[in-house]
Amino acid sequence: MLLSLVSLSCGVVLAGQAARYPDWTAQLEMAGGLSLVTGLATVGVGLKVFCC
Repeated sequence: MLLSLVSLSCGVVLAGQAARYPDWTAQLEMAGGLSLVTGLATVGVGLKVFCC
């Protein structure tokens, strides 16, 4: 669960800071989105493992 929290936090930070770096906006937003999706997937796997 800690890994999912770290992944979600990194995704939010990357996507939020994308506007500060115009040359890297697309890459930062893509990395942030992938990190958010990975964090949510990790939460889903963790819930499946811990609940059942």
